[in-house]
Amino acid sequence: MKMFNVRPLMGEPAFARPAHRTWSRFGSLLLSSVLAHDDPADLDARLANGFLAAPNANLVATATSCDRPLYFPECEMLAQLTQMNALLMRFNPLDGASFDVLLNGSSLWLCHYLAWRRRGSDLWLLPAAQWGPFFCLNDTGLEVSESPPYATGYQRHAGIIRAIDDASFAGRF
Repeated sequence: MKMFNVRPLMGEPAFARPAHRTWSRFGSLLLSSVLAHDDPADLDARLANGFLAAPNANLVATATSCDRPLYFPECEMLAQLTQMNALLMRFNPLDGASFDVLLNGSSLWLCHYLAWRRRGSDLWLLPAAQWGPFFCLNDTGLEVSESPPYATGYQRHAGIIRAIDDASFAGRF
């Protein structure tokens, strides 16, 4: 099957809105992290183009149900235009949510990060391969850390959020 990249018509969103399950998880992610201190009623208006630009957090974010490497060029362009870090949430109904991060000024994507949260704390993005930087995702943006937010393997496993059945990114333990 051939895929064609069709440019949006005048007035159409820049990014196509993904399937409902993907979009609901993306909204939940935003409400539980970047938009925690913003007005949730404003969310639909801010997502009209299919992505969220949060200048205070130095972050532009979008979601897709496409596999890697699809959407990388579009997100790279968006990151260059906004001069912000880019966060791409990918949702697969069988594997759940994973994240790709492009730091501002970099051409290297950090791929396949998993959401992790302890009840009452900030949302973290952990590398699935257990190597690489860790990111704390909050209303100030992506904070890079070399050390994990957990102390044991059990805590790592218990805090990972795939959002397969439940769209929430609330802490589990």
